[in-house]
Amino acid sequence: MAKLKIGVIGGTPIDTKMGVDFIKKNGFEALGLPAASNPEEQNYLQYMNPQVLNEKIISFIQKFNKDDINKVMIYCNSLSSAIDLNNIKKIFPGTLIITPHDVYRKLAKEFKSLMIWAANGQSLHNIEKIFYEHNPNIKLIGISLLPVIISIEKGIIAENIFEEYKLQNFVNQIDYIEGILFGCTHLPYLKDLLVKSCNLPIIDPADEMLNLLISSRR
Repeated sequence: MAKLKIGVIGGTPIDTKMGVDFIKKNGFEALGLPAASNPEEQNYLQYMNPQVLNEKIISFIQKFNKDDINKVMIYCNSLSSAIDLNNIKKIFPGTLIITPHDVYRKLAKEFKSLMIWAANGQSLHNIEKIFYEHNPNIKLIGISLLPVIISIEKGIIAENIFEEYKLQNFVNQIDYIEGILFGCTHLPYLKDLLVKSCNLPIIDPADEMLNLLISSRR
């Protein structure tokens, strides 16, 4: 029997590859398509021309469907925040489209406090909104650090990124929350160092996104 094949839509070629590699590591096939060539272009489109992003996502899903792929992971938080996902789902009723936002609705009910680490302010705003809608009493700390994401895109080693942005000092001051949520799919690049630098759980939504895709009978 052929392996399940999942379509991956990332913000850039780098995080798209991260998503494809993640799916393949878990034993499934994947086809990836990036919405922009780099973080700066993606940031511009998200804020200044989201209609172009919507048109790209629609064309990508059409391509996936032609390749008999009807399960799609949008492996990018900020992209998920910038597009009209409800409308796209209406266009493709036979395609299951999962984003990190689907996981956050569940997490909101499981935690009393979290730090959310996003790529840009738009993404952070939308993630916080989801949490507050599903748990009005949750305590959130939110940060957005696009320069860190750009450094990851450039392939700068994790230790140097930690040093340049003093991330170890930052995470060591967070002592009144239950965990750090990756609100950007680039951030697993830093996970090993973060685990060593703080005593808080690191929450990556990718695993649950994949579970939602493979558990559905669609």
